[in-house]
Amino acid sequence: MTRLALTLALSFFALTTAAQVFSWKDADGRVHYSDRPDSGADAKKLGAAVAAPDSADAARKAQAEKSVESRKEEQKAKEAAGKAEKEKSDAAEKRQQCERAKVSLDGIESGQVRFTMGPGGERVALEGNVREAELANARKAVDSWCK
Repeated sequence: MTRLALTLALSFFALTTAAQVFSWKDADGRVHYSDRPDSGADAKKLGAAVAAPDSADAARKAQAEKSVESRKEEQKAKEAAGKAEKEKSDAAEKRQQCERAKVSLDGIESGQVRFTMGPGGERVALEGNVREAELANARKAVDSWCK
C-alpha cells in the first residue's frame, strides 16, 4: 500500500515538473540536448522531459511529512489510551470508596452499638454527639463518593 502511494506521488510530481527538451547540432556536428535552445543554432523541440531530482526531493519531503503526521497520530492514540486507562482506574476506585461508605453508613444506621479505640487503646462506644457526628460524616462520604 505504501509503495503504491509513493509511486503515485512520484508520478504526479514527475508530471507536474515536466520541462521542454530541445536538440541542436553545434558547428562541429555534435548533437546537444538541453531544456533551452541554443541561440545561434537551429534547435528542434523534442517534447517534455521529467526533472527527476526535483520530483524526488518533493517525494522525500511528502514522505517525511507523512511520517511526522503518523508519529503525531500515534502519540495522540497513546495519550488517549492512557487517559482512558486512568479514567477506568479512577472509576474503579470511586466504586470501591462508594461501597465502603455505604457499608459504614449502614452499620451506623442499623442501631447496633459501634465502638472506636480510645486514647489508651480501650474500646469506647459511639454514643450521643459522637455517634451523630460519625453518622453525619458517613452520609457525607456516601454523597461525595456515590454521585
